[in-house]
Amino acid sequence: MDRTSAGFDQLTRFWLESAPARGVVARLDESLIRALRDHDYPSAVRSVLRQLAGAAILLASNLKQPATIVLQAQGDGDVPLFCVEATRALTFRAYANVREGARITDSATLPAMLDRGGNGRFILTIDPDVGQMYQGIVALEYDTVAENLQSYLSNSQQTNTRVWLREDGEALEACLLERMPERDSEDDAKAWERAVASLGTTFAQPFMPFPYREWLNFTFAAEDVRVHPAQPVQFACPCSMDRVLNALKLVGADELMPLAEENGAIDTRCEFCGQAYSVDRTTLAALFAEQTANAAPSTRTLQ
Repeated sequence: MDRTSAGFDQLTRFWLESAPARGVVARLDESLIRALRDHDYPSAVRSVLRQLAGAAILLASNLKQPATIVLQAQGDGDVPLFCVEATRALTFRAYANVREGARITDSATLPAMLDRGGNGRFILTIDPDVGQMYQGIVALEYDTVAENLQSYLSNSQQTNTRVWLREDGEALEACLLERMPERDSEDDAKAWERAVASLGTTFAQPFMPFPYREWLNFTFAAEDVRVHPAQPVQFACPCSMDRVLNALKLVGADELMPLAEENGAIDTRCEFCGQAYSVDRTTLAALFAEQTANAAPSTRTLQ
């Protein structure tokens, strides 16, 4: 069986005809390796980033317009920030800020890495290409990404939602199941619990990279499953020299020009993908000169 037929780096949606539920399942493999290969993160940090990436892709698949989903876990511990961005096009990138000298064991939990003083936060942001940004912030209450996301979705959307995330080496399998609110009979309630139990049983077993249709029919043996065509998932970072120049504008000439004069250039790198960028002092001077000219007050007067 090849990677494509096994569903790696793909996502598919499904509906249960005989239960009040719909869901989405994804498997990330080489995309995760590419997203993390330029970072020397401890094992436990890489694990959390894989889980966040799977969760973000699940959420991004439900976006109704071009937008970016940003999942963050913030705190004051040895890893004060975990961040994953995913788009409606099912691309993602991931980053963590690890304090210098931090000693993180392979078994370290998310709260242990993130939350030194009880101030951990779980943040979900929806940033549309056009329109107003939405952000929800809740306290970090649970040990795992799946538990924190599940709690957030159930409380904020007022819908019954379950999330499963499991790793197998560098690969990750993610699934989200949502109850349809318009179906709330006693029989529907039993069918929902049956569907949740079925997924729980599957995720308690070893990783099984079967084709999605086979995997879903195996998991929901007691239900009628409708499977949508799979979509590709990939790592992609939108960093560029233009974005770097825009960021340097925000820092300002007073801080950057002395450094450029001393070193000949400002060297920086994308924290997500590791791409290096160098802006020489001539380019930097022209950038700030243009910014000053554009910001200069007009000499025209109103008649």
